[in-house]
Amino acid sequence: MGTSSNLSSIIRFYAEKQKSPFIDQREFCTWVKKYAEHHVEEQAELVKYLGDPTGTVTAELVGLEQKHLAAVIPNGNKKMIVSIAYFAQKYVNTYKELIKNESIPYPVETDLPKKFPTAILERKNAQEYFIQNMNQEPTKSQNLYVVVFPRDLPALLLPACVPIKVLVESSQMKIRKILKKDEYHDYFLKKMRQANPSKEISVKNFFTSFVDKDYNGYIDVTDGDQYYLWNQLCYFVRQDFEKIQDRTQDDTSVLQAISISEIHSSYLKEKFQTDRKREEALKELESNLGQPPYFFSTPQILKFQDKHGKLLFGQYSEEDLKETLLKLSTESEDNTLPKLVVFKVASGTRYYIYKNKVISLIVRLCNEAHDNIKDILVNKWYESLLEYTKLPEMTNKDKFEKKLELLVEDNSPVLYALLTANFITLLSAEKNLDDSLSTLQLFADGKLLPYSHLLMLRSEDILAEAKMKLPFIYTIPIISWIIGLFRSRKIEKQKKEAKEKQLHEEVDPMSVLDNEEGEKKAKKGRHEALADKAKELAAEFIPEGSTVDRELNFLTKQWNRMISKEAYNNLTEDVNSLIRDYTRRVCNTLTAQSFTKERIENLADALVRTPNMQKIQDQKALTEYVQLYMIRLVSNSPKKG
Repeated sequence: MGTSSNLSSIIRFYAEKQKSPFIDQREFCTWVKKYAEHHVEEQAELVKYLGDPTGTVTAELVGLEQKHLAAVIPNGNKKMIVSIAYFAQKYVNTYKELIKNESIPYPVETDLPKKFPTAILERKNAQEYFIQNMNQEPTKSQNLYVVVFPRDLPALLLPACVPIKVLVESSQMKIRKILKKDEYHDYFLKKMRQANPSKEISVKNFFTSFVDKDYNGYIDVTDGDQYYLWNQLCYFVRQDFEKIQDRTQDDTSVLQAISISEIHSSYLKEKFQTDRKREEALKELESNLGQPPYFFSTPQILKFQDKHGKLLFGQYSEEDLKETLLKLSTESEDNTLPKLVVFKVASGTRYYIYKNKVISLIVRLCNEAHDNIKDILVNKWYESLLEYTKLPEMTNKDKFEKKLELLVEDNSPVLYALLTANFITLLSAEKNLDDSLSTLQLFADGKLLPYSHLLMLRSEDILAEAKMKLPFIYTIPIISWIIGLFRSRKIEKQKKEAKEKQLHEEVDPMSVLDNEEGEKKAKKGRHEALADKAKELAAEFIPEGSTVDRELNFLTKQWNRMISKEAYNNLTEDVNSLIRDYTRRVCNTLTAQSFTKERIENLADALVRTPNMQKIQDQKALTEYVQLYMIRLVSNSPKKG
């Protein structure tokens, strides 16, 4: 053994030297002092055993007893240390021999010396311990466990460092040894054939491949038929051997081997079911990625649910999710883009989207941005015209395009990120887009089309609409020119005065502090606080770059499938009315502290489950709509249509 400062290892080393796991504590303290003096230069931590180590050793033994690595028992007037690591190593060697020779019995609890304090050992349930550690890598642990079998079989002594796979392999070897005997071979083969009259060939092939196998190792029994026949064989063997009254050591070993094999079979069954659920969940994940709104961040993906409303994450692991997303976003065929593409918005959020959904999303976002950006420009240009000033983008096409690009970047970051993504050029050239969208062109001569084309906005139309909002007096050329002349001079003068005032104006720091104190002391009413909290929560329900109205419009089209305009509007108003009444009642008892994301989800879910709401088919879109509509009502946003 190399030099060690670990007391358990030192005790085991001393026990091996003495060839006995039972050590006199006083003699050990004398020896450990010499050991420390000899090795302290190699291992500085041994300095604690210099001088009189009795107190240190006694204190550390208490800790080792708590960890089940050593025990201290009385021996007359003396105290004796019991090295658990010594016994653990002894039985490790037993299992190594057992794999080579199946005739060696499993070590059991009664094999321990009579004076061994069995209470110091941890007792493990065989079913739980084997399944938990079936695929664990071997450890260097010096613990020794007592593994308790069902059906009152003798408990097994098992070192923690022995892999469970060793037990599974040894169990098959012991069962195979019994079945090779003449009196058992034909007997159990006959029982198997009688139990499976339509599978005689399969039974014979299985029995032959297992029993008459030259290699005396583990056989994989995970295949469907093999798994069934193997479990049946174990059942028949156990059934017969349990009837034996005076069991020999070999009989007990066979029953222990059967118990190990049956636990392994239950593990395989559970693993198969878990793997199947995992595969189904991953398929559901891929399906959800293709649902509206088509683009998802990782936090959104973690909230995906299956058809029964259960979270998919948990049915597969975080590693499974990463591998699936990586595979979908990197693997491709015929030098095309992968199935899933990734883009990043200005804030740094990464989104995943199927490449065959990109064009659909761009069309939707362009339509939404058209109205939003048009309103922004019309209002801004109207205000400018009121002041008798003209903006460069009103007449200059290049500056108009630049202005549109900036507005798209600010008001629709997802659309901007898609249009500037490095994959968009390649995507537009691929022929595997949706047939219905194949006519949409994003590029011409390798360059992105002007934003005015994509948004279907013309500066002339926007300017005309802005002018239509002006008062009548602005339409009389001469009067308009005269007023504009004086107005422009007045504006220049005001700007000059404001600049001078800003340079010379001194700010009173005390007044600023007073204002801040006043703001801190101001108390908001309950409804105002609730409205503020709703505005904060809105960010968790609305995709980045979108608005409440935009999302409500989109979701309405998902759950409201009425064809006629009148029926469509009536159904929408009925649903909105239900939500308003429900929200009004709830708000009477809500506080800002209790108004949380989970609370909103629970309230929406409760409303959607009412009989009237259950008649609407798309419950998912309806639930999301209710959540957003409630948030807008509580936040005092302008009401929708």
